[in-house]
Amino acid sequence: MRAPKSLHRFGVDKSGLAALEFAILLPMMVVLLFGSVEVINMLSTNQRVQNVAASLADVVARDTEVSNAEVNGLWIAMDTLMFPEPPAPLEARISSILIVDASTAQVTWSDGNGMAARAVNSTVTLPEAMMQPGTSIIMAETSYRYTSIIGVVTPDELTMMHTSYRRTRLVEPIPRVS
Repeated sequence: MRAPKSLHRFGVDKSGLAALEFAILLPMMVVLLFGSVEVINMLSTNQRVQNVAASLADVVARDTEVSNAEVNGLWIAMDTLMFPEPPAPLEARISSILIVDASTAQVTWSDGNGMAARAVNSTVTLPEAMMQPGTSIIMAETSYRYTSIIGVVTPDELTMMHTSYRRTRLVEPIPRVS
């Protein structure tokens, strides 16, 4: 008789229930917290990489000519735009594209930082809406190898790539000088 009474008392005792629920839920809450931090950091970094591409294209599209000193200054400015992320895995390329006809877009000049420059007179594929013969486009491309801080939710390494296009504003095409 004594054993069933002890089991009954154990079954109705709720004094340790909160501790048990906490022990079960804690791992899920920790993964949710760290996962949220990781996803927010990844999205923020992706936005910075996209901003670098847009900024490079916009700055060059406003020029009347592009010099070596200006291009070097742009590469240095990328570090500031990526802060607080490390700028080392960021690669970029700026290309001036002349649209010859409705189906042909040719590179007039290209410079890369960690990314190979495009060959002069090579063709590129642009969105159809940009193919207006006789005009030129500045195309900026960025690639960033994102390394996960925590690695709970996201892959350990992810490559973020963005391309930004801007029409030249003052001269078509913008000449590349020394």
